[in-house]
Amino acid sequence: MFRLIRFVPPLLLILLSGSIPAAAQDVSLKIGFVNTARVLKEAPQARKVEERLKAEFEPREGQLKEKRQEILNLEDQLKTDTMSANARRKIEREIRLKVSQLKFLEQEFREDQNLRRNEEIRELQKVISNVLKMQGENGQFDLILTEGVSYVSDQIDITSQTIEMLKQISESGEEAQ
Repeated sequence: MFRLIRFVPPLLLILLSGSIPAAAQDVSLKIGFVNTARVLKEAPQARKVEERLKAEFEPREGQLKEKRQEILNLEDQLKTDTMSANARRKIEREIRLKVSQLKFLEQEFREDQNLRRNEEIRELQKVISNVLKMQGENGQFDLILTEGVSYVSDQIDITSQTIEMLKQISESGEEAQ
């Protein structure tokens, strides 16, 4: 009796495995994959985001460069031996103060820049998501994958098509609704 029970699970597995491929053949799925990193790199909307961010943060970046140059000028003053000890200490204090202010401003700049970049990327991801939805509906896809995939064949990679749709949307000046 116990010998017979030992063979039941493998027998059930063999019987079921024979029927699974037949059931899977009846279902045909159309699957697509989009490399979002490539889309974010190549889409014209992504380039526009980069240009907007650069234009927005260029003035502040210029101010930071000026402050760095001020510190360098003060350090050059320190290198001259013709000043009194009192004047030297005063310049050293001023350098320390300016360096700490510069570090604070640089950190604030990076945080603001990252925050704005993340906001812009979120908006761009909404546009990409809408394009993927349009592709799914128009291309009659059952499933479109974007990330966390180990292997993708060229047959289901629709990244180029997605980028083309984004280019068309960009040229027409409309948003993907």
